[in-house]
Amino acid sequence: MKIGVIGLGTLGEYYVRDFKKFKTEIVASKNSTLLSTLKKNNLIKKKYNINLFAAKNYKDFFKKKFDTVLICSPSNLHLDHLEKSLKNKKNVIIEKPIISLSKTKTEKYFKKKIKKILSYRKKIFYNLINEYYAKKYLKLFKKKDFKYKKFEMIYHTNGKHKYHDIMDDLLPHLFSILDNLIKYKKISNIKKKIFRDLNIIQFKADNCQCNIEFLQNAKRKKLKFGLDNLLVERETYEINETVKNFLICRSLKKRIKIDNPLTENIKKIALNYKKYNKGKEYQKIQSNLTKSCKIYYA
Repeated sequence: MKIGVIGLGTLGEYYVRDFKKFKTEIVASKNSTLLSTLKKNNLIKKKYNINLFAAKNYKDFFKKKFDTVLICSPSNLHLDHLEKSLKNKKNVIIEKPIISLSKTKTEKYFKKKIKKILSYRKKIFYNLINEYYAKKYLKLFKKKDFKYKKFEMIYHTNGKHKYHDIMDDLLPHLFSILDNLIKYKKISNIKKKIFRDLNIIQFKADNCQCNIEFLQNAKRKKLKFGLDNLLVERETYEINETVKNFLICRSLKKRIKIDNPLTENIKKIALNYKKYNKGKEYQKIQSNLTKSCKIYYA
């Protein structure tokens, strides 16, 4: 795998750093301006000793020899960059949301777009990093017989989105956790309260009551979730001058160590690139977008 990056900002740099660990070659980058691209490429050279081609435009970018585009651009540009990449016959690694939802477009419009995107039949790695936390949660409670009566999630971030745009940003994370914890067929009874920095969402996933709190522009980041009152919270501690992260269930005094979910997902992509399961990955992409649309447009 050889990668070209669209949107080489802070998050894009984390990808470059981690892909280098797994011996994946990064070839070129394209930011909003040539000056921005050159500045970031110089920084990447100094920090990681990687020489990147700075593309002036998309024509120059896609002329370089790479097979996969990493899209880390702002959410509202994802669809455009995704379509450009697929039309140029490239595989794609993309951050959430795969397509940014908007009240100016209909649910039908976005479902049609995702169908068109999947029709290119290329490898699309939708990097939903919170899947990692869901799998750690199941490992922590592997002997627990859940009733699946209630799911709760509290997610506070330092993002700058407002009102409905908060849902657009965070719903993919919600379903990346929920869909790995329970199997369900139907979402119903949707209720929402939308404020400037806060979204309160309630719905039923079959018979499981889901209570969701999204907050952005938060003073302190927080991720707390769980089934049937067995909630875990992400916590960071410094132990012997080493930073360690855990999911902690205070009610049962249980915890499990966690690694960086972005690094773990990048490792999975790098090691399993040739074994891409198109059916499984396409189903995940379509399901995540469809469920996000259902909540967003309710």
